[in-house]
Amino acid sequence: MVAAAPAGAQIVPGWNAQSFTQEQIDADRVRLMREVEIEGEPGSANAGQKFFADDLELNTKTGELTARGNVTFRTPTAQISADSVTFNTKTRLGTFSIASGIASLGERGERNRSMFGTLEPDIYFRGEAIEKIGPDKYRIRNGAFTTCVQPTPRWEIVSGNATINLHDYAMLRNAVIQVKDVPVFYIPIMYYPIQDDDRATGLLIPTYGASTARGQSISNAFFWAINRSQDATIFHDWLFSRGTGQGAEYRYMFAPQSQGSFRYYFLDEKEAVINGRTQLPRKSTTVTGGLSQGLPFGLSARARVDYFTNVTVQQLYNNNFQDASQSTRTYAGGISGAWRGLAVNGTFQRVESFDNLGNSVVQGSEPGMTASFSGYKIGPLPLYASINADAGRVLYVQKTTTTTNDLSLMKADIVPSLRAPLSTLPFLQVNATASYRTTYFSESLAADKRTQIETPVTRKYADMRVDVVGPVFSKVFNPNNAIADRLKHIIEPSYSVQRRTKIASQDFIPRAAGGYDTIIGGTTQVSYGVANRFLVRKGSGADPEAGGPRELLTVNLRQSYYTDERASQFDSSYSYGYQYRKPSPFSPISLTARAAPTVPIGVDFRLEYDPTSAAEKKLLGFGLNGVMRTGMIESTTGWSRQAYGNTSSGRSNNYINQGTSLRFRDGRFGGTVTFNYDIGRSKLLNHRYVGFYSAQCCGVSVEYQEYDYSANTNILVPKDRRFNMSFTLAGVGSFSNFFGAFGGGTY
Repeated sequence: MVAAAPAGAQIVPGWNAQSFTQEQIDADRVRLMREVEIEGEPGSANAGQKFFADDLELNTKTGELTARGNVTFRTPTAQISADSVTFNTKTRLGTFSIASGIASLGERGERNRSMFGTLEPDIYFRGEAIEKIGPDKYRIRNGAFTTCVQPTPRWEIVSGNATINLHDYAMLRNAVIQVKDVPVFYIPIMYYPIQDDDRATGLLIPTYGASTARGQSISNAFFWAINRSQDATIFHDWLFSRGTGQGAEYRYMFAPQSQGSFRYYFLDEKEAVINGRTQLPRKSTTVTGGLSQGLPFGLSARARVDYFTNVTVQQLYNNNFQDASQSTRTYAGGISGAWRGLAVNGTFQRVESFDNLGNSVVQGSEPGMTASFSGYKIGPLPLYASINADAGRVLYVQKTTTTTNDLSLMKADIVPSLRAPLSTLPFLQVNATASYRTTYFSESLAADKRTQIETPVTRKYADMRVDVVGPVFSKVFNPNNAIADRLKHIIEPSYSVQRRTKIASQDFIPRAAGGYDTIIGGTTQVSYGVANRFLVRKGSGADPEAGGPRELLTVNLRQSYYTDERASQFDSSYSYGYQYRKPSPFSPISLTARAAPTVPIGVDFRLEYDPTSAAEKKLLGFGLNGVMRTGMIESTTGWSRQAYGNTSSGRSNNYINQGTSLRFRDGRFGGTVTFNYDIGRSKLLNHRYVGFYSAQCCGVSVEYQEYDYSANTNILVPKDRRFNMSFTLAGVGSFSNFFGAFGGGTY
């Protein structure tokens, strides 16, 4: 029977059906033709299914359905369009031919709208055949997949075989990532996360790298979102001609006082010819991390590790200049707590610093403990008592490639003190302090004052000090200009007199393991200085900080006088000439300044000038650092100069470093430029350029970097030129490899 049916006719049980022509083939089968639309009746087993087609045949008993011509299938979460379909409405499974589909990502997409190409966060997939094999699961043959749902998607992943499980993952085999129809990456298998949670487990987009010293490489990573409080990332680097690297990172945050991260990396390099020289096979390990953990009874724990087995690998592979420059491995940990006026801190620290020849010095404490009790008022008197104590094994081990010289010793120190605030006037503050320090060393110097021997020695001395700040003068001005409506100038002089009694055992105190604890007894020290502060206040306006006072400029000038000129070499408050400066009754003149002409700009300056030194050493050192932060620009610049280096009095340091990041169009594109220049040797040590472009659904980042290794004989190339490239896709994180490509971490 063939009949024309009016719109809304219901000749199919359990379905609301519309078509221009209907045919009852037999008792169970019905055929609908011309602009067919059927929808499962609410409350029936067919609810939630809707079909559109030119020609549709349905078996109402078995649920078997076939449709041809402009076929569309809809559910509350997905829609598939096809040339034809074979489907079972009872199992809700079927196969669509020459089909394309779109599905909702739900809340996950809502949280990440900026990553998607339309207002509705959806995914799009197509294929020669799309099989619906589960409630929200599809298998695609010879098709593609993208989360950039636009009339012309900016990117898609083409695959011979793919499985999509909505709200969970897409598994693609023999996948090729295409951007604007241009093939970019081939991946044998790809796990693409599409979970409702915005922290999704899955493979991250690989990054490509090329280097003069390392050759070409591909870096891959797998991100595991364990739960909302912890995650892990597995790294793999394939260096085409050098070897492979594998690593892992684990991060957690259970509470603000309970968080940490750890990274492990193993690099297996095979023999290679670099710059005409043979690099022998080598294996190296790197472990970094740190944690802080709240404990019961007001205690907290902390730990840090920065370990490597090969310092040359660190210098050659790290993209970050500071990490590549450092040659120190550290293990540190501790537990601390504070109860009212009592504070206790237990520590373990081992720091080993290397030079380019493989020699090293180990310093630290294993273990050590400090305790302090302060602020105890003695009766009605204006006196406050405190006591500080520490004890531990002080490490100092000198290592060469053939010898080890262990100068470590046990040390215990106790310092009770009294403080009396003699004046607390707003314009004048006077504090007097008296203390007595006793220090025990398990070893001492022999009669030649150079050789350390296993004979204990104790150092005792009294320390009296008076500090005066003021009288303070101030005046308020009303400039009413672009910088300030009101300006306050404060002049704050300061003075201190300190006397240390003679130390009978002074010549026998070990120096190597003592570190900064070198005291010259029988000395009176007078320090004097003046501070100038300028505070400004601007009237109310659009600036959220307007109306409140802020610091415009602060300048401090300071110097000290010593009755024993040897004390000037060991005053740690003057850092540039510490230990290496010749003895003098006067310290260097110290100038420090801090300026903030506008809210986004800040400048810090420190200088030490020695009028008693030779002409070439008068300027002991200075540091100039500036920063500017706006919504579009973030720039930092630094210039540091030292007449005396850190390890030798005959070596000076003179460096400039600069870094600028730019972001345009709400962060859609931008870049970063950094460089480090050695003025003393007239060499550009490192320069780095990173650029990125982010469209609505995808992005690309490129990096070029050049290192100068001409001063390092352990590295086989005088200069290492590096290039890195990565892509980002909506819903898939990008990452930085273990050595910091692109200057970032896992996203």
